[in-house]
Amino acid sequence: YLPKPFNARELLARIKVVLRRVRDLPMDSLADMPERLAFAGWTLDTRNQHLTAPDGLVVPLSQAEYRLLQVLLTHPNRALTRDQLLDLTQGRESVPYDRSIDVLIGRLRKHLGDDAREPGIIKTVRGRGYLLSAQVEQVR
Repeated sequence: YLPKPFNARELLARIKVVLRRVRDLPMDSLADMPERLAFAGWTLDTRNQHLTAPDGLVVPLSQAEYRLLQVLLTHPNRALTRDQLLDLTQGRESVPYDRSIDVLIGRLRKHLGDDAREPGIIKTVRGRGYLLSAQVEQVR
């Protein structure tokens, strides 16, 4: 959004930012998702959209939590910025002070039993974003 009247240089700068953000997005498609993804003893069923714990219990996820976990699993061991995560999960760019991704990461860590102080599955990369540090395998 750019209110009128606007400076042409500001418009150009904002366009460049959006283009840079899109260029930096991972190009992997979520359309080619396998039926199940396994990581750190957990299994995400992409057809039924539920998460199964190592002990076999089904952990309910909100739609936003599911989409975020799906994006992290399709880009393992790669740090993704908040902007990239918002673009990939919600199809929108962030606004200043938007902490929705941080809240969702906290919820996912809680579901996974991942300690926020010493995370083993979803790690915070200071100054960059978040990454899923577990090995991800496709399950047929």
